[in-house]
Amino acid sequence: MNHWTSPKPSVEELLRGCDSVLIAGCGGGGDLVQSVSIMNYAKNLGVKHIALATISVNWWGTFADGCEVFDLNWFQPADRINEDLVHILPDTQLIGGIGAGKPTYEIAMAQTFDVPVYGINLRNGLPGVKHALETIVEKHGCQLFISADIGSDTFFTGEETQVCSPLIDAFSVICASELEIPGVYALNGYGGDGEMHMDHLNRNIGACMRQGGFLGAGGLTQKDVLDLQKVFDIIGSDDVEQWPQRAAKGELGIFYCKRLWGVERLPAAAVTFYFDPDVVCALNPAVQACIGTKTLQEAEDAIWERCGILSETRLALDLPYPMPPQVPDRK
Repeated sequence: MNHWTSPKPSVEELLRGCDSVLIAGCGGGGDLVQSVSIMNYAKNLGVKHIALATISVNWWGTFADGCEVFDLNWFQPADRINEDLVHILPDTQLIGGIGAGKPTYEIAMAQTFDVPVYGINLRNGLPGVKHALETIVEKHGCQLFISADIGSDTFFTGEETQVCSPLIDAFSVICASELEIPGVYALNGYGGDGEMHMDHLNRNIGACMRQGGFLGAGGLTQKDVLDLQKVFDIIGSDDVEQWPQRAAKGELGIFYCKRLWGVERLPAAAVTFYFDPDVVCALNPAVQACIGTKTLQEAEDAIWERCGILSETRLALDLPYPMPPQVPDRK
């Protein structure tokens, strides 16, 4: 818990008081790239040392919502810190799983920026994720933890029907709230994950603000846009993770997201909004369901029982497309 008194410090005030900061992708996988603009912002405010991390999963399928949970041994060569953490090197490759041989965001970030990049093991559940983050904090003397997200789904309240990746966000926000150092939740690409109707997102963020959860905001710069492109040149096009960058370039309007439905890209998508994770935790029933869980399966089951949602780790990794006809023509 942050245990801040009113008025709470702004994210700018928090960063100005830090020499070392840890920024992690909230939803795992590609959310790591959302740390780029925050990293640049922190450096401009005088932060000298930055470490980056993400929960190591990836969405490989075009027409399915499930993510592959990486074995950290699939990253080679790399510096294995402990069972929950690996230090990704510029020459690291993914040698196992569905995506063997393909670039991941951990690898692309390590190749692009001269900062330490870490992959976190999801297979040991919430305790493993927390242990990994605590290890990084101790190793680098971090004084602030920022969990960088995109879109909308962390503001799930139990009423929304499009949320399909609740678990990893929940783990990350819990850690932002429970680590011994202050934590901040950062939202990039407003609405850009397509997991919540924009009216619902506005309503839920309004509730967070009314409870004192808002800690400030900052827009993407032209340098951020260029730095982000360096990563996407390695990864390739990404409908979701490029949402803030495209907004900052003025590509506004209705666009398909995840090849499923149209989402309005607003100027607000080029802004990073910062929140108190304690307040975010209190509003999200999936987060509440995960608190205190000991294993990944226990967390998956808890979200299903409380919210009626299958976690991203329990969905199909890929589906054949087009699907074969259910009633084929008779020959």
